Amino acid sequence: MELSTKTKIKVHFQRFEFKYQLPVETIEGLLPQLLKYLEFDPYAQRLPGRQYTVASLYYDSAGLDCYYQKLAGLRTRKKLRVRLYDFNLKPETPVFLEIKRKYDTVVVKDRLTMSYQACQDLLVNNKKPATPLSDHDQETLNEFLWLKLYNGMVPQVMVLYDRKPLVGRVDPQFRVTIDSNVRTFTADWLTAKGIAQPVSRGIAVLEVKFNNVLPFWFHQIIRRYNLAQQPFSKYCRSLETCQPALSAESSLEIYQAQLGLSS
Repeated sequence: MELSTKTKIKVHFQRFEFKYQLPVETIEGLLPQLLKYLEFDPYAQRLPGRQYTVASLYYDSAGLDCYYQKLAGLRTRKKLRVRLYDFNLKPETPVFLEIKRKYDTVVVKDRLTMSYQACQDLLVNNKKPATPLSDHDQETLNEFLWLKLYNGMVPQVMVLYDRKPLVGRVDPQFRVTIDSNVRTFTADWLTAKGIAQPVSRGIAVLEVKFNNVLPFWFHQIIRRYNLAQQPFSKYCRSLETCQPALSAESSLEIYQAQLGLSS
């Protein structure tokens, strides 16, 4: 998927996000129902299979605070990740630095677009961007770097998946994404190579993203396919795939005790 650095890209999101897990084989029958009210995202319309691959390098502290905060069910959380869509990395390839904040069911995300070379200079070589940034981008960058430094966050895993993105025909702010073939490997930078292991084999994640209320037709689809809203953290599942010992409940209990939380 090619994205020009001059392409106008939304850099701030505030919305509700609900996730539903479903068998991969359900997608074929579900898509025609969704396409009565949605259409494929413009980026995906010109691609084979109407999908593209997303790769995200997730940061966390040495103690994996982000991971345990999610498991402990903290209502307010933050994640740092670097995302890319073009795997033919060149100096000018666009990459995205993202801060994702979760406030209960509301998600607020800020992203900063940089060239791969500028991103590597910044995060690997500790060089400031040579080109002045907009106010929003500078604020996002300052917060990203502060969170990274204050929490001692370093790259943990690369998470990859295939995404079919759809947008509302009437309301383009209403989005549905279907992510499948989630896979992961331990990584310390965007150029890391590893043998990708499958995450939750045979399961796809349908995510609906909206600002106000779910439309009636979507409720009908939920009932028709018996979809149950349930969390699915690609980062947590991927980290557990790469580090199987993390799935032990004892480590979560220790973390909850440190926070003064009951299990």
